[in-house]
Amino acid sequence: MKTSLKPWINDLPDYVAGRTVEEIKRKYGLASVYKLASNENLFGPCGKVKETLKECIGSVNYYPDSDTYEIRTAIADKFNISKDNIIMGDGTDQVIEMICDCFIDRQDNIVTGDPNFLIYEKSALISGGSAKKVPLRPDFSQDIKSMLNAADSNTKAIFIASPHNPSGTIISKEDFEYLLKYAGRNILIIMDEAYYEYMPPQKQLDTVSYLSGNPNLIVLRTFSKIYSLAGLRIGYGIANTEIITGLNKIRLPFNVSSMAQKAACAALADEGYILKIRDIISGERDKFYSAFKEAGIGYVESFANFVLIKTGEKSGDIVEELLKNGFIVRPGVNLGLPGYIRVTLATPEIDDKFLKVFMVIYKKLYQG
Repeated sequence: MKTSLKPWINDLPDYVAGRTVEEIKRKYGLASVYKLASNENLFGPCGKVKETLKECIGSVNYYPDSDTYEIRTAIADKFNISKDNIIMGDGTDQVIEMICDCFIDRQDNIVTGDPNFLIYEKSALISGGSAKKVPLRPDFSQDIKSMLNAADSNTKAIFIASPHNPSGTIISKEDFEYLLKYAGRNILIIMDEAYYEYMPPQKQLDTVSYLSGNPNLIVLRTFSKIYSLAGLRIGYGIANTEIITGLNKIRLPFNVSSMAQKAACAALADEGYILKIRDIISGERDKFYSAFKEAGIGYVESFANFVLIKTGEKSGDIVEELLKNGFIVRPGVNLGLPGYIRVTLATPEIDDKFLKVFMVIYKKLYQG
């Protein structure tokens, strides 16, 4: 007897992860490589996180707290909510999977922007559902009214993101409130705010405050981005207790490591470090914009720690030449945006090096 996969598994879309530093070093014989493809915080975690990890290394022989009591309490204190409104995941990817496992069944669908974070669609498909994808507006923002119009009697969830990945655009207060008002209580609204902390204060929506009047709202946050814990995998969802109770029914025990939990507590406590990173990245965005404007290169205004750059028909060549020069970026074709590349903003020194190399490559390919 020959074992075989379920037939539908072969039809699932592949998530193309960013290439690794070591892989590119080996391939091109480079001593230094900068990974600007996965929107990680290249400054690294704060000092307290590093100290905490050293302190807890001796206890990794024990299983972690399956209840994630300490970190949920810290998050609850931050938002002035009950810890029973919080579920922790091995990254927000796992929380998204749990949401779809709980609420999406055969014949059900989700609605999301196109493109958007692939895990929304993939999780719905694995759960037996489907995804209705609505094109972005010309300015690369999510078309909330069209997404609502796309919803039907089988729609169980609408996934939105602010800032949006891969464009970096945000959802306005008016659009968010419109969605909550007209979606109906039978459709879950999942607001993914992985890059929330990078937004300027005047653009940040207090989405958690909407939970009390909207029992169908779920807010997602992560420690992978500005908190710089991507390698530890820890994220969370905030929702009403009925939803959280349901998600906990299918949550795997010990799903978040002890080191991730401790590091997240330390990271959350150092608000000053987060504000410092936010301000530096804001300056780096402006630096990119100025360089592209001067060179006549198109870009999308971003509120995250990355910029989507219009690189045209020679995008593939630009990506390859950047790799040869030690810069890993994300090809837009892998994100549903051919003709663009997405570049993570890094330290000022790395960004200066990138801009210098990028401009030389771009001008050589387009101007000869």
